[in-house]
Amino acid sequence: MEFWQHLRANNELDLQGITDGLAGRVAELMARGHSVADLLAHYGEEFGHLPPERLRAFAQAHRTWQLWRRRKTQLEEARRKANLADLPPEVFTLAPKPDQLDAIVRTARLDPRQEFASEGEWKTVLGAGIELWTRCLAVTRKEGKVTSRAKDLAHPDASAYDPYVRVDEPLHDLAPHRWLAMRRGERVGVLELTLALPREQLLEEVNRFQPRLGEPAAKRTCESLLQELILDDLQPWLLRILDTEAQGQAIKSATEAFANLLRSAPLQARQVASVYLTKAHAATAAVIVDREGDLVGQRVVKAEGAWLEKILELVNEHGVQHVVVPTSALAPDLLAALESKLAEATLQVVKVRPAAVAEARQPLVDPPNRLSPSVASAVVLARRALDPLKEWSLVDPVAIGIAEYGNDLDADLLRAALSETSELCRLERRRGKRLYMGGTTPRGSAAMARLNPLVKSLADLRSGMTVHGVVTNISHFGAFVNIGLPQEALVHISELSDRFVSNPNEVVSIGQQVTAHVLAVDPGRARISLSLKTQRPAAQGEREDRRPPRGEPGGRNVRPGATMSKAEALANLEKLFKK
Repeated sequence: MEFWQHLRANNELDLQGITDGLAGRVAELMARGHSVADLLAHYGEEFGHLPPERLRAFAQAHRTWQLWRRRKTQLEEARRKANLADLPPEVFTLAPKPDQLDAIVRTARLDPRQEFASEGEWKTVLGAGIELWTRCLAVTRKEGKVTSRAKDLAHPDASAYDPYVRVDEPLHDLAPHRWLAMRRGERVGVLELTLALPREQLLEEVNRFQPRLGEPAAKRTCESLLQELILDDLQPWLLRILDTEAQGQAIKSATEAFANLLRSAPLQARQVASVYLTKAHAATAAVIVDREGDLVGQRVVKAEGAWLEKILELVNEHGVQHVVVPTSALAPDLLAALESKLAEATLQVVKVRPAAVAEARQPLVDPPNRLSPSVASAVVLARRALDPLKEWSLVDPVAIGIAEYGNDLDADLLRAALSETSELCRLERRRGKRLYMGGTTPRGSAAMARLNPLVKSLADLRSGMTVHGVVTNISHFGAFVNIGLPQEALVHISELSDRFVSNPNEVVSIGQQVTAHVLAVDPGRARISLSLKTQRPAAQGEREDRRPPRGEPGGRNVRPGATMSKAEALANLEKLFKK
């Protein structure tokens, strides 16, 4: 089955504007190693009418087709080695998925070629076997459940998996990130997962299909047919399919987040300061770079005594208004003190991820530059603020940690998807298209200089008040927003819009300016909860007369194993995935 036939048989892509010839051309070029960016850059006349996302889906379909062909070849070779009859070529058009190929083999084992007068009759029975398998898989995904139980409560990471203990969840309602978390818990030995299969419904399907499965099947019981044709392979294939789909969704979310990072608005400033710190009493570097990223000044101090004043001296000497700092450090208390000091001096703080900084700084440490590692790291942070697209494209995209489930994903697939995203963003720049997504504004604009002048600390925040901020990071459970304080605020996914949101990247982007309402402030844990909904939330004291929320006493029941509150969910998710 050729690529075009496979596309039509799978019926999973929008083929409007795609012809047989165009599909063949895509297959030809991608087989030579061309990327989606190559197709748009060098074959624009042929593919320019297709949006990049459609081409990316096309490219994924091509990779799926190649895997299908490889599996088909393996099965055919195995039959030849066993001196079994070749399978009818036409039957493969009925099995565009790898699991359906295996269904052909199982049916052929039950109904060998010699049992039929003609190949046409054999093909009809094999087709019924494919249809039975496909139907049973669909029934299982609709009616089946996954159950989870604690296996090792003494494990050091056991508490991180609390939301996934005692789960009894329908497969059709299982979110990809929950499945990845549960599978990780199973791998590390904290959880024990069981797939509950709808055996009675599966038996009904086998009974319905038995008359179509040939004379050998007619002599068998439905129980034995169910075991041989379905159950022997159902659980392994179901696990593989769920893993693949969850991984695909996680990689898709990672590419969207990476695109937002690459499209972040560059810092607009003649000169910018940057500080890189590690831990107490260690070397902390402060540098000044110009808009081209060239080093203008530097100062290295130990993070002790009057180190903050020394950094401010350098900043004031050069008259800069923007200071780049890492989003995290080995000593978070030092980072918080630095941000607080800069805020007191009414300087604009710009946060940049320090991920993969060791890789990025190496050319600056090596000859002929020979900068110290701390100074080189500070320069890297400044350059990332000045030109995110260029600088983030210089490092291994997997090392950036943009994928929330990085340890659970195929590193090669993730790297390929992120690299393709980088290529497409660079192509946008070369073509002179508008690089930055709607709503994004330059970090250095006057409107950004003072986000909330009256908010100096957490104590100045009140539930229900309006604040202005900038989206700094996006997760599957919401968005993080800088409101001008050392602590970033969180907008939970349920508070991103008045409408239902399944993917935060659909409604916000990194660098986007937003106006939000304060939902809650937790000074003890330094947490701020915001809402982007247009309906202004009531203050906490005004909510006492409302019905209890779902999952609390008096409210609606929740599914066993579901999270009881956003705060609990986020705490566990942060432990589990922010590594």
